[in-house]
Amino acid sequence: MKKYDERETLFSRVFLDKDSEEYKAFYQLHPELQKRDDMVRKACFRDNYKASDTFKQLIMPVIKHNKYHIKSIHEMAENYPVNRERKIVPADFVNNIKEITKYYGATDVGVAKLTDYSYYDYFGGLSDELGIENYGEKIKKQYPYAIVFTVLMDKTLMNRGPHYEELLATEEGYLRVAHIGARLAMYIKDLGYKAQAVNSEFYLGPLVPLAYDAGLGQIGMTNHLVTKKYGNNVRLGAVYTTLELPVDKPIDFGLTEFCKKCALCLMNCPSNAIKHQPRMVNGRQFYQFDENNCFEMWTKCGTDCGTCIQSCPFTQGVDLELVEKMKDDPDLMDEIIQDHYRKYGRRPYTKKELDIVKLEKDKND
Repeated sequence: MKKYDERETLFSRVFLDKDSEEYKAFYQLHPELQKRDDMVRKACFRDNYKASDTFKQLIMPVIKHNKYHIKSIHEMAENYPVNRERKIVPADFVNNIKEITKYYGATDVGVAKLTDYSYYDYFGGLSDELGIENYGEKIKKQYPYAIVFTVLMDKTLMNRGPHYEELLATEEGYLRVAHIGARLAMYIKDLGYKAQAVNSEFYLGPLVPLAYDAGLGQIGMTNHLVTKKYGNNVRLGAVYTTLELPVDKPIDFGLTEFCKKCALCLMNCPSNAIKHQPRMVNGRQFYQFDENNCFEMWTKCGTDCGTCIQSCPFTQGVDLELVEKMKDDPDLMDEIIQDHYRKYGRRPYTKKELDIVKLEKDKND
């Protein structure tokens, strides 16, 4: 099995300094990635959003402080002490744990058993915003369980992608993930068990396979987790813990066959990043994906695009009774896809600006 390495992720790679030893060492091992990575090295895609000066002055600061907020939340949870008086937690209390996580703001919750292959082998230096310099550090695999959860994003905002409203939705999702994870980690520490929350600035392992293992959904053609009720219009979070809990199992509602028939994410992708060819990673099916193409698109549009998310029929909503019946029923899958086409066409794109970003035109711009 392949051990995941955060240093191999795109964001870790493209933020390496070209004159650093880490840069030289990485591309000696992966020379095939160097040329295309250099094309977007150190690119802050948000700076490329095309807007009036008034928009930049009044709208862009709406999310400017998010990373400061996440930093304070992360530090609060990390510094919170573990109660020395450990409480006995019965196995059936897992249902309460899930409901508590939803009370904190999660949409769906599952539990996964961790192995060495659930973790990144090494940190990729993605936690600079938290004041943590950890590039190349070995990750300690000290937690046997993870409570994994989803956070629903605002579909109205997402349906404006790739415009700025979409970025507002994803940024809010990441902030809520950090908030929920920190509260859950501190709660578990109060019970007397170690716990560590991950967020958009700090990961211990890749969350998509973890969420799949926790039974929250299947892996779609975008390599996102696709849930039955909300599609891939979710952000993922997790709390790693020593609290022993009954684990959930992966689910199969027929998504693999559905994606073959649908492929709307592939057809709508403006960067041609999504591929239909499957690939197996540690026993889970993913798909070929051109991550450089995807990120280059982000740098052009100034947001994280989101077109693939809004394109998914499950994001827009599929009758759950049909979802439960569609596995091994290709005719029903066709019916679901055709119904989606009748309602939305190729994708449910909202053409007009939403009120949150709508401004009187600045005559000086």
